[in-house]
Amino acid sequence: MPEVFAGWVIGFALSTLVAPMAAWMLLSSNGPSGFAQRLAPPGTNVIALTMVLHFIGLLVLTALGIVLGLALMGIEDRRPAGGLGSPNMAFTALVVALAAAAVIPTLALPKVRRYTIVGGLVTASLFGWAMPWLATLG
Repeated sequence: MPEVFAGWVIGFALSTLVAPMAAWMLLSSNGPSGFAQRLAPPGTNVIALTMVLHFIGLLVLTALGIVLGLALMGIEDRRPAGGLGSPNMAFTALVVALAAAAVIPTLALPKVRRYTIVGGLVTASLFGWAMPWLATLG
């Protein structure tokens, strides 16, 4: 069960990083029309928006971490071989493929391309490499 707890910890840490960054990106891209204007009109309290985004990120990313922890536990039983700097190469490849599948469709959008690439790299590194190492400590 240390894999599931490691997934929860990584998901919680990632939600703590994502919330203020998402609030800052949303408010900095707040143009005269569009999604950001409807979600956070000018004059929106940044702290309140960060708390809402943190709560959403906390629910989503810790759930994702728990599911990935269960996947790591299942893969660890069948393929415990390490590689790519990770104690479990198959799990790391799975997480990198999932992150790439989430990032590739957004590459056509120039306004969010940089943010999604950085977010995909951070997510892949935390869930793909840090989570298996954290699970080995437990």
